[in-house]
Amino acid sequence: MEKNFSLRELNTFGFDIRARYFQELKTMDDIHKLIDNPEFIACRDAIHRVLILSGGSNILFSNEFFDGFVVYPNLKGIETLDENDETVKIRCYCGEVWKDFVDYTVSKGLYGLENLADIPGKVGAAPVQNIGAYGAEVKDTVYQVHTIDLTTGETKVFSNEECHFSYRDSVFKELISQRTTHALSQRDDKSLPVGTRHALYLIFAVDFVLKKRGELKLDYGNIRNYLINNNITNPTIQDVAATVKAIRAEKLPEVGVVGSVGSFFQNAIVSIDKYLKIKELYPNVPSYPVDNNFIKIPSGWLIDRAGWKGHRENHVGVWDKQALVLVHYGGGKPQEILDLMKKIQESVYNKFGIEINPEVNII
Repeated sequence: MEKNFSLRELNTFGFDIRARYFQELKTMDDIHKLIDNPEFIACRDAIHRVLILSGGSNILFSNEFFDGFVVYPNLKGIETLDENDETVKIRCYCGEVWKDFVDYTVSKGLYGLENLADIPGKVGAAPVQNIGAYGAEVKDTVYQVHTIDLTTGETKVFSNEECHFSYRDSVFKELISQRTTHALSQRDDKSLPVGTRHALYLIFAVDFVLKKRGELKLDYGNIRNYLINNNITNPTIQDVAATVKAIRAEKLPEVGVVGSVGSFFQNAIVSIDKYLKIKELYPNVPSYPVDNNFIKIPSGWLIDRAGWKGHRENHVGVWDKQALVLVHYGGGKPQEILDLMKKIQESVYNKFGIEINPEVNII
């Protein structure tokens, strides 16, 4: 355990956040020892003073000092659990880097994760956010999630259904939200499954089911056009993964060079009536059907049309190649990002009547 620990290297925004206590966990034995740690117990019992931090690629600290205990699970390993003619079941431990795991599955010719190539972060955080990109979401490949309750030491396996996956959401994210807003110290939240409301789950491994044969998802973003422009007429999953990487590299700042969390805002989901009204004014508005009642509009397009793309305010700004990305150029404070976020939200609402919400977890 370390005290007054700098999290600068553990959040991709690059803010120099200090944590009162910090502990890296490399084994299950480390986890069990943590549960008996007096400092950890004191912070855990305060409910909102424990943060389980993964790759830090989807988190924004609202203050420069986290007055609590940061737990950094870093267990490693990838193993094949089961295999048949159609699928392969793979277990990946939480500390593995997500993009390396995707590269591993693509190299094996396994379908399912190729559209999620090069997303920063670690495997343990993927189910929390239900990460997604280019028409794919991790929920479509997760078989089950292995957790340990840091309040009791008991392990619990969540099936895909028990994870309550939805757009950029899961039962794990709901639990984080409840703890960080102090809600669990006040009441039971009836929206959470019975038996989980007071738990503090650490994800230590995730089981995935991937296919040996499948259909490629080419119709989201610029994937198909990129393939055509590069004379790839019969793409493989390797081609799709390489294409996604190339497109991301063109649009997003390099992790570790310019501070960001990738997509800062969730894409907007609006009613069909709302979409049609916007389409009357902007015939070329990009859109993707969600179901019979709702349409997804890229928030990056909304922010761009509101005039924010490339905008800079002192140490922070909006990336000039992708308006969905807020960046920290160095030397700034988290409040600068929060202030910019609010200005963008108000601007988009005033122009389109649409509320856009942050995808990043604000702690």
